[in-house]
Amino acid sequence: MTLFQRGSSVASIVAAMMVVGAAVPASAQQLRNPEQMGPYPVGVTTMQLDDKSRPDAELNAPRPLRTVIWYPAVDAARSMPKGKYSDFVSGINTVPGALDAVNAQLNNYKPGLTVAELEKTYKTVGVRDVQVRDGKWPLVAFSHGSGGTRVGYVFLTEFLASHGFIVIAADHIGNANYTIVNNMVVKAGGARAQANAADRPKDVSFLIDSISTMTNTPGNRFSGHVDLDRIAAAGMSYGGWTTMRVIENDKRVKAAVMLAPGGPAGQPRANFDTPVMMMIGSEDTTIREAGNASNRAYFEASKGPHYMVEIKDGGHYSFTSVDQYNSNYGNGIGTGKRITVPDQPVTYAPIDLQHKLIDAYALAFLGRYLRGENGYDAFLSQNHYGDVITYKTGK
Repeated sequence: MTLFQRGSSVASIVAAMMVVGAAVPASAQQLRNPEQMGPYPVGVTTMQLDDKSRPDAELNAPRPLRTVIWYPAVDAARSMPKGKYSDFVSGINTVPGALDAVNAQLNNYKPGLTVAELEKTYKTVGVRDVQVRDGKWPLVAFSHGSGGTRVGYVFLTEFLASHGFIVIAADHIGNANYTIVNNMVVKAGGARAQANAADRPKDVSFLIDSISTMTNTPGNRFSGHVDLDRIAAAGMSYGGWTTMRVIENDKRVKAAVMLAPGGPAGQPRANFDTPVMMMIGSEDTTIREAGNASNRAYFEASKGPHYMVEIKDGGHYSFTSVDQYNSNYGNGIGTGKRITVPDQPVTYAPIDLQHKLIDAYALAFLGRYLRGENGYDAFLSQNHYGDVITYKTGK
């Protein structure tokens, strides 16, 4: 199938799914085109969650996690103002050093970029603190990459919320580029960094614990809205590795999406009951060929439902929203150098196309294995992007 056939093929598959839906439970009748934003407005809220079971390595306090939650919102949100980039950074104008820390992080992506400049261009569909839409929604716990932050993946987190998922993500303190907790800015490194491999999976499980408490607490924003029988984990880079660890240790997690995983070596898969979706970029200059080879081996060693999307002209940052900071950042965004043909120039696949296919396969996978919407089997059975990707499936 060529790239130019993609739209008609997806449309025909969606039509077929809808026909199938007429003979299956109501939940499966909600299948929609996985290449399009979902039907629901998106709400977003930010909070600090403190894990009292783990003392912070440098604070005389429980481990603090600055956390954001995206969710399907009520229809009234359609006419409400969308959020701004600065809304994601609680305390940016009140906590000493916060604005400087955020600007310094942005400068890592593009020299001279500031919050003030980004406010003019940043795209987000989330409405702050609006009411959660009636219903009980599946949960996705998302883990960011090393040196990243919880808000660096809005192309995916907002997309999933628009399709009826609640997505929760936190800054892994000590491994986030910066985070603002306890009215102070905390940068990556220090004593916390030494325990990243142990703390990150525990952070994800704690997020699941925390939102479980919220949904069971009358009067909470999320009271009664989280389907605790339908929980997935997802993550990018070190967050992808974190997701690998989570499914080994937390049996509440029923599906996993791993984006360009990279982390400590020697972590073979033992749990083969959890369906997995692996996505990587062939020209990833961060984890490079060794990391990609490890991820391919993880896929090949898997049993049960497992899927692999490899973006041929994609890189590490294909799986982020860094394009909002710099449209020619490289390593998956704009132009760069290949690793498959060392130092050969490459123009990466258009980032909008990369994000579309990442969103589509993630949604179809989570719809199938978290919601039990069997109609998505039709989408998951095929490569819809021709020579743009290599696609493999296994049972």
